[in-house]
Amino acid sequence: MRILVINPNSSVEMTESIRDALERIKRKDTDAEVVRLEDAPISIESATDGAMSVPALLERVRWANQERFDAVIIACFSDPGLEPAREVSDVLVLGIQQTTLAVATMLGHKYTILTPLSSRIASKEQDVRRFRLNASCASVLALDLSVSQTEEDPELTKRRVKDVARVAIEQDGAEVVILGCAGMVGYAEELEKELGIVVLDPTTVTFKMAEALVDSGIHHSKRALYATPPERN
Repeated sequence: MRILVINPNSSVEMTESIRDALERIKRKDTDAEVVRLEDAPISIESATDGAMSVPALLERVRWANQERFDAVIIACFSDPGLEPAREVSDVLVLGIQQTTLAVATMLGHKYTILTPLSSRIASKEQDVRRFRLNASCASVLALDLSVSQTEEDPELTKRRVKDVARVAIEQDGAEVVILGCAGMVGYAEELEKELGIVVLDPTTVTFKMAEALVDSGIHHSKRALYATPPERN
């Protein structure tokens, strides 16, 4: 099985962190190729950043189809370009946000998303409604850290996660906490032990879901919503 994992920003360090985390959890018979988009922003912290990454992202998705990958993962919690990526792809495409939100609804009554920046709370709330998963959403809370900080300073990030997650648990009734940024890849296991609550790392959760769906022969429908777009001259 071959899975292409696209980090839709240009950060070498975050790409390496994603690669290292997936090497630890992937099956022995799975080939995980992790790439970054060299001309994209260094981090995705706004709708503008996400939009800037989409053209190069779609080229990578098309390449993955030509190279006969079995699945593609967009490793950013904003899921930039997810819908057009599914349009141009005949193989399974998963975004780590949509996938992890769906998984969270199966694991507890209410989930909370921890997003790095306060400015992204509204965007995450809109995404929850767009995916029709708002009934299970306890809250969206900010760590007040940049995306780069979540990857570069693990200890600071984990302290902030613990502090904010306790608010979600005690005040919002959260039973599942989602680390809403690929910069926090690999942090979930330690945090889950300390918090005593389910903590989801979207990148690893989505990767294991991709393995399972490929094994089951499942991919997104091409009938209407994700139908292949017409060729343009």
